[in-house]
Amino acid sequence: MTGLPVIWVALAIVVGIVLLKWLRKRSRNFGSGSPGGVDVEGDLLRACRGDRALLERLVAHELEQNSELSRSGAALMALAKLRDDQR
Repeated sequence: MTGLPVIWVALAIVVGIVLLKWLRKRSRNFGSGSPGGVDVEGDLLRACRGDRALLERLVAHELEQNSELSRSGAALMALAKLRDDQR
């Protein structure tokens, strides 16, 4: 009978640890632009120093070059080229 409370305490600790890990993982991804946690357009906007018109021009240019790209794919290509140009 004395072993029963120890089991419940251990179970409560394990559940608490699992719950905390789940909450930390969820809060890390909260607010991101895409489900994977990568906000490509946000990164591109920061690289453009907040100039949304420049962002739109860069994305439009990438979409003209390759019409099969998605908008996020075009933003990723534009971001890569912009970073290459800034080196």
